[in-house]
Amino acid sequence: MTTPAPGIPTNPPTDPEDRLALNRAILRQRLTRMQAHRAPGALDALDQLARTALPFARRVVAENPYASLGGGMLAGMILMYWKPWRSLSGSVLVGLLARQALALVPSPGAHAFNWLMAAARAGRKPINPAHASGSGK
Repeated sequence: MTTPAPGIPTNPPTDPEDRLALNRAILRQRLTRMQAHRAPGALDALDQLARTALPFARRVVAENPYASLGGGMLAGMILMYWKPWRSLSGSVLVGLLARQALALVPSPGAHAFNWLMAAARAGRKPINPAHASGSGK
C-alpha cells in the first residue's frame, strides 16, 4: 500500500468521475514533484536549445523535405562513422539515457529512481521500501 499524499483520500472512490479526478490529481502532484527535483545543468541547456530550434527546423523541413531527408541521412552517416558516444564511459551514457527515459514517464519506476538518486546524494545506503514499511514481502 502506498503512503497517502496530502490532499488525496486513502480510500479509493467508486464513482468513475471521482476516480478520474483523483488520478489527475495524483499525476499533477507527480509532475510538479518531478519538475521541482529537476537539476539545472547541461540537459536543461540542451532542452532550451531544442525548444528554440524547433520552429526553425519545422519551417525548413516543410520548405525542403527532400533536402531535409538527405541532410538527416548525412548526419546519421557522420555519427555512425565518428561515434562520439565512444568517448563517454558506459555508465555515464546509460545513466544519462536512463534518467531521460524515466523523466519522461511518470511511473513507479521513475519514483523509485528519484528515491535512489536522493539516497545516493545524501550519501547513505538506500533501504528497500518494502522492508522499511515492515510488510516483510
